[in-house]
This record gives sequence, C-alpha cells and structure tokens, in this order.
Amino acid sequence: MRRAAGQVLRLQGPIRRVRERAFKPRWGGCRVAEAWRRVRRVVEDSDVVVEVLDARDPAATRNSDVEKLARSLGKRLMAAINKADLVPLEIGLKWKRWLESQGVPSVFLSARERLGTRKLVAYIKRLAPSIPVKVAVVGYPNVGKSTIINYLKGRHVASTSPKPGWTRGEQLVRAKSWLLVVDTPGVLAAEGAEDPALAVIRGAVDPGRVDDAVPYAVALIERVLKLNPKALEAYGLASASSAEEALELIGRRYGRLMKGGRVNVDEAARRVLRDWIVGKLTYWYEPDRP
Repeated sequence: MRRAAGQVLRLQGPIRRVRERAFKPRWGGCRVAEAWRRVRRVVEDSDVVVEVLDARDPAATRNSDVEKLARSLGKRLMAAINKADLVPLEIGLKWKRWLESQGVPSVFLSARERLGTRKLVAYIKRLAPSIPVKVAVVGYPNVGKSTIINYLKGRHVASTSPKPGWTRGEQLVRAKSWLLVVDTPGVLAAEGAEDPALAVIRGAVDPGRVDDAVPYAVALIERVLKLNPKALEAYGLASASSAEEALELIGRRYGRLMKGGRVNVDEAARRVLRDWIVGKLTYWYEPDRP
C-alpha cells in the first residue's frame, strides 16, 4: 500500500521488514511472455541486433538471453553503451574493451548529446551482411532505444519518454536509404525481479505508480554506496553511513518535510527514483567490479 502523506517511515526496522516481501515491479504495458514474443519476432526479421546498455551500469542492463537469441539465429550482434554523458570517458572505454573481449563489438555514445553516434552508424554498416540492412534495437526500458532511433532517422519518429515501458509495439523506421531500424518494446525479462535495485536499473519501476517507493530507493542507494559513493555528491552529501540515512538526508535537504519537521521518506524515495530515470543520479564502476 502506498504511504499516506502524513505517514512517516521509521527507517531501520520497517525497511528491513519490507525487504522480506516479494518485489513485484511493473514491467511496462504488456506481459513478459508477450514482450519476449515481440522481441523474438523483430530479432528474427533483422540482420543486425543492437543491444542498448546504460553506461552507468552496463552489466546490469545487459541481457544474456537476447544475446543468445541473436547468436542462435545467426544475427550480427553489437552493443551501444548509451548515456556516455553521465560517466567518465575512461570508464566507458573500459566497458567497450571489456565487451569486445567477449566478442561483442561496441560503441560508447550519448544519443541525447549526439556524442559517438556516427560511430554507431559506421559499426552497423560494417556488420551488415548485405545492403540494405535491417537492424533490431533492443534493451531494457529507459536505456535510450528510442533516442537512438530518433538520431538515426534525424527526426522524432519513435516516441521518447522517461516513463518505463513507453514504447508500444514494433515500429519500422527507414533511417537511411540503406538502413531500416525496428524499434522494440523494452526487453521485459523476469530475471532479477526479486532484486529491487536491478528492477530500478532495468526500468521496471515507475515512481508515480509503485505503491511503496522506499525499498527500491534504498536498494538503489545501497548500490551507489557500494560502487561509487561519490555519486551522492549530486545531493550535496559528503558521506552517509547507510542508504537509510542517505535517504533521510536527501529528504531533509530538499524540503520533503511534514508536520513537526519529520522527513517524508516516501516523497524523498520517489525523487531518487525519478532522478535515476532522468540521469540526475548517476554512478559508475569498472568492469572488474561486481
């Protein structure tokens, strides 16, 4: 149940109890099985598969099932490590080299900022078994698939929105005379659904619809503290001993207060989730870290 406006979360005990529940994130607008059927269709109909990853956490946004599917069908596979504007260049290049060491040609780019996008086109053309080439763009919600489509086409032909699961159905886009691109819904895979941090990172949690945002925000902050605690400097926090403390400090800093000066932790949590989606909250780590 969503927390009432006047309800305060007593941080330690209740959060621990909430975490013992089964996490059931909303996986966009269609069922997982139907989403996978759609993805399989577009991969089958394509020559090259571009898997879009979030540069903040490429490992968490990589989908081994999509890669296995592409390879089993004899498709050319590459990765587009998107949102390069949110991480240091050297980190992105390390991920690029790491993926290529595993046999996945990769480009590091920011579709939103038009950084590295020409390299994406060049890679696609290089991988194309023949011309014209049909490309499937796949990935989790909010990794930037539609933004990449928009760049390739040169105008807004696929809807873009920071709302998870926004793209509906398959869209065939003629990006260039030699290039056709199929935009798919996000890969709504079930694995990792029990992990609230992965649910957020993979775009399965809508801050405006989830009943209880706190455990998701806490799990995400815990991942930030583990991998790159300096990322919390975006909120003016020099340090925090725990994710729960960080969430309360964020709520206090941004005026998410109720009667008596108590922090509205639920509103603070929703802010953290929104900040992740729009790219205000970021972190990064090297490929050899978990």
